[in-house]
Amino acid sequence: MPREVTEHSPLSALDEYPIQQLPRPIRIVETTDARAYNRYWFSVLDRAGEVYMVTGFGVYPNLDTREAYAIVVNDGTHSTVTIRGLLGDNPANIRCGPWHAEVIEPFRQWRLTLDPNESPIGFDLHWRDTKRAVFQQLGAPGVASAEGRPRLSSAGYETFGSIEGTITCNGRTFDLEYGRTRGSRDHHWGARDGVGGRAFMEPTSRISHCGQWIEFDDWAIWGQRHLYNLGDDRLSAGRVAKMEYKLRFDPITHHLLGGVITNTLDSGDVKEIHYEQIGTQVAYLRCGGYPGITSGSPDDDLYHGMYVGDDEISFRIDDVTDPEVRVHLAGFDDHLCSARCGDETTVATLECRNPLVYEMCRDGVPGFTFLDD
Repeated sequence: MPREVTEHSPLSALDEYPIQQLPRPIRIVETTDARAYNRYWFSVLDRAGEVYMVTGFGVYPNLDTREAYAIVVNDGTHSTVTIRGLLGDNPANIRCGPWHAEVIEPFRQWRLTLDPNESPIGFDLHWRDTKRAVFQQLGAPGVASAEGRPRLSSAGYETFGSIEGTITCNGRTFDLEYGRTRGSRDHHWGARDGVGGRAFMEPTSRISHCGQWIEFDDWAIWGQRHLYNLGDDRLSAGRVAKMEYKLRFDPITHHLLGGVITNTLDSGDVKEIHYEQIGTQVAYLRCGGYPGITSGSPDDDLYHGMYVGDDEISFRIDDVTDPEVRVHLAGFDDHLCSARCGDETTVATLECRNPLVYEMCRDGVPGFTFLDD
């Protein structure tokens, strides 16, 4: 793999500041694991359900790669652009080809941009955080998983936001406004399964998470975290102590369509949330490099961090009104849903691995049952 070596490699401009945490340059991470990563994920949810976007950026220090992707879904069309390239010496450069992000105010404001490129996708978005981001450790090194292997260690934070700007896709421009457009974002780092390709994948069982990324005016649930508004008197974040799932599926594909999730918070409060998928608005994250059940991206079997060239851009457009296409793309999926809790309604993302959640309900995995219509 070709790599530009600068006069001060592997030092970067950040190394001029007294911020090192290890006796090595910032560019060099603590672990030798090829699955080391540092990644951002953003979702953009139009309250009317007309357009849905998921985009992200990641660096993989031990593979010396960086990449970005964007998935836009509207009117039965699923469009994806991916950009892959070399990392180089500056890990603080949140850019890959035409995709770039700017931290305008930490934990408050971002700008996300995808400049004109050979794909039909572009955007210019201004993001304002609405919930408090709180650090969490996602895995302790040395702790064994259920399969008896050391659990990969990672950490990070999550939040929600309000968005304005434009998304352009396939010749159509969507104008987004604060208040009408919500989203969630995360920033995680450490080592993660699925980075680097099939050779680095851990054996996995046929189970799935069923994650909720949902924000109401005064509270939110991100996975198993109960997040508070910025400025809330309650410091830190709460947790969801228990989740019970009653779910509904497409009879043809066995893909998730919605359901009722009962969330018992660590405070003892219970939040029963009713979800209903909006049309065919599903972002199939395998197209952006996330691992599926048995493979990477559809057709070319690429995983996060794999080198394919410097600033290499590829795109695909899929007709997701066709059930066979949905089955082909599925395996790590973000469903855009309308959601209701009590008298309040919003839009939200349910994330799972189709069709594994169906199998869990069918097989009677504790906490998972079919929703009776």
